[in-house]
Amino acid sequence: MGRPFDTGPQTEGNAPCTDSTGVAGGERFYRALVENADDILTILDSSGSITYQSQAVCKVLGSPGDTLVGRRIVDLVHPDDREQLGRKIGECARVPGAEVLEVIRLSHADGSWRRLETRGRNLLGDPNVAGILCVSRDVTETYRLEHQLREAEQLARFGHWRWVKGEPAPQWSKGVARILGLDEENLPASGDWYEHLVHPEDHGELLSKFLDAFGTHEPVNCVTRFRAGDGCYRYIKTYAYAEADAFSEIGALVGLAEDVHEEVEAELAVKASEIKYRLLTEQASDIVAHCDADSRVMFISPAVGPILGRTPEEFVGKLISEELIHPDDFHRAHNAFAQCALTGEQVQCDYRFLHSDGHYVWLESTMRGALDSDGVRTAEVIGVTRDISERKRHEIELLEARERAESANRTKSRFLANMSHELRTPLNAIIGFSDILKMEMFGALGHERYSEYAQLINESGALLLDLISDILDMSKIEAGKYELHPEPLDLATLIESCVRIVRGKAEENGVQLVHSIECQDGADIVADERALKQIILNLLSNSVKFTPSGGSISVEAVKVECGIRLTVADTGRGIPKDQIARLGQPFEQIATDAALSKQGTGLGLALVNSLAELHGGRMAIESEFGEGTRVTVTLPKLPYCEVPACTAAEEVAPVPPAGATTG
Repeated sequence: MGRPFDTGPQTEGNAPCTDSTGVAGGERFYRALVENADDILTILDSSGSITYQSQAVCKVLGSPGDTLVGRRIVDLVHPDDREQLGRKIGECARVPGAEVLEVIRLSHADGSWRRLETRGRNLLGDPNVAGILCVSRDVTETYRLEHQLREAEQLARFGHWRWVKGEPAPQWSKGVARILGLDEENLPASGDWYEHLVHPEDHGELLSKFLDAFGTHEPVNCVTRFRAGDGCYRYIKTYAYAEADAFSEIGALVGLAEDVHEEVEAELAVKASEIKYRLLTEQASDIVAHCDADSRVMFISPAVGPILGRTPEEFVGKLISEELIHPDDFHRAHNAFAQCALTGEQVQCDYRFLHSDGHYVWLESTMRGALDSDGVRTAEVIGVTRDISERKRHEIELLEARERAESANRTKSRFLANMSHELRTPLNAIIGFSDILKMEMFGALGHERYSEYAQLINESGALLLDLISDILDMSKIEAGKYELHPEPLDLATLIESCVRIVRGKAEENGVQLVHSIECQDGADIVADERALKQIILNLLSNSVKFTPSGGSISVEAVKVECGIRLTVADTGRGIPKDQIARLGQPFEQIATDAALSKQGTGLGLALVNSLAELHGGRMAIESEFGEGTRVTVTLPKLPYCEVPACTAAEEVAPVPPAGATTG
């Protein structure tokens, strides 16, 4: 093992140190220096084994130095550092006087790893050392701070730099390269660095501020555009301060570069949006207003001029006074504003506002709660107001016309209702007396034509009576005066009765009439007997009228989940598909045969549809032109109207008519 503390031969110029008594004490002096130094001194032989270790290793690694002597240094370092360190020791050992610098990790006595910056020098040829002299310094804390700085740069999107006075360009950190998307070695280092990195429009501003900082010591704080690796420019915020040297002169500028591109772009977008929306607001024909919770106007658009003949200055900073709103509308408008300010919900209100020339203008305001920049609702209100004077005028005219029409309709209904008895009484007499004449109850009439005329009088009277009955029933339904009297009905018996009534006419026309009833369990349905009979007879009469000789008509009654489905189908002329929607409306007739169309009023299906809806049911028509027609009426077992308690024994949910609400 070498002797690092031997003083060597005593020659002139290499005189040994002396102690306080003047006696040479060189070895003790150098030993005291080594043992009290914070740096660790280590001597390695050519194979990398430790031949000497200073006691400073105890303070740094918590291990006595003599325990390391004789061990290979590569066996003591972190496994990831061994290959690199072994190669460096080998290179250093081969060249006398060679130096090597390396940062290695050695384990502390507490199990942690400490980073040591080690500088080694080949002194194998020096007999006083006879090894590779290594001087190591603990840089663990320095490394930790640098590592934290790098992490902070990465997380916070900033980098640091240092520009020494007299140097052509700053020294950039990895953080600067990262935010610009460049490799560190590609950052410019020449005197024209700013021409490569900074936007041409920002050259002068940034460079002049840097040069001023060297002379004035004032900090630099600005946002400029730097070219990124993709060729695009990014907004970078630069903050720099001057670093003074030992002579109080500016020796360098030290600064931070922060990536603020997204923030600046967002601010520019907001400003552009503000300009756009202000332009839209100022050019809009509707009035846009922003008020605080007390209805004090904070902003109002210029549209207030064309609509109300007033200027924005008349409103801004003031409350909307009661004198400006029509007395009949003020409380309604005030309550609508208060509701919007309190809940933030959208509220709409129409009211009359005083024009500058003294007349009132109908306005419609749509108000909603305003949001702050974070999207949180405030008590302020944004309102959009438009002039609806013309619309109000039309609404008033329509309302008056509707009232006149309803009044006329009520008058008509009252007239028809009052005329019911007066019209039916003479018709019954005509029909009755014509029956007497037709049957020659009091003797022969004489000429045979009298019997024919009596038959015609009887048929015409019956047709006129049916017509009047249909019109009166339709009028009652439209006026809401038609009253149902529901009761339990034997549906099979009712259908057979109706079939018997029309069978004669069907056979006279050469039409076969069949019926099928799949509900033979007594009281199948609760309904108004007269109305249900009218539904079935109207459907059968229509089919008989429009089915040619040789055709057939079928009647089917089937139980379904919601009640009873009644279907009347025929093989008649059918209905064009584009005409089906018209059927079911009063006085609508669709017939290609003019003679047939004259035989009715177009009220049959309208009555069927209305009577079905009164029960809570519905009617549906299916038809193919030339193939026949199928009309289906679905009725609930209990009607939609009120049913006496004695008849509502079976709880079956009714089907409400179109537009009806249940509760």
